[in-house]
Amino acid sequence: MDETSYKWIAAGLLCTTIVAGAAALYYLNENQRLKASYEETIDELQSYVEEYTIQVDILIDYGNETTVWYNDTRVNIRGSLLNATSTVSSVEHSTSEWGVFVNAINGVGGEANKFWLWNYYEGGWQPGMVGADQWILQNGDIVSWIYISFE
Repeated sequence: MDETSYKWIAAGLLCTTIVAGAAALYYLNENQRLKASYEETIDELQSYVEEYTIQVDILIDYGNETTVWYNDTRVNIRGSLLNATSTVSSVEHSTSEWGVFVNAINGVGGEANKFWLWNYYEGGWQPGMVGADQWILQNGDIVSWIYISFE
């Protein structure tokens, strides 16, 4: 190969290096722009979540000395206890003229003389006065489900 060929090869490699460098700078810049956009979107979503949801604590007592707390559970504003419970567990229920009756939570239920009852905490545990579908939760509420026997 003569000297001219080497010059053309060197010029070609130089051009390739310049193009590759420019592409790398473009993609670095684009990555930083997209990252900033992503972080802005996450911040907006977080403010949306805080504006349109509330946090509640839910206790499920399975009646066999097994209890599970679901603290700081996010639910929709104006969400019912039934909706919140369905957020953290599998709920089987039936509906009657008096509202919803919870038959099972996470597969536990259906035994003779045993029922799921709910309570809310207000200076002490208070029994629920309406169906779980009718109790609208407020931010900071503490509620419980207890699988209890009536024998």
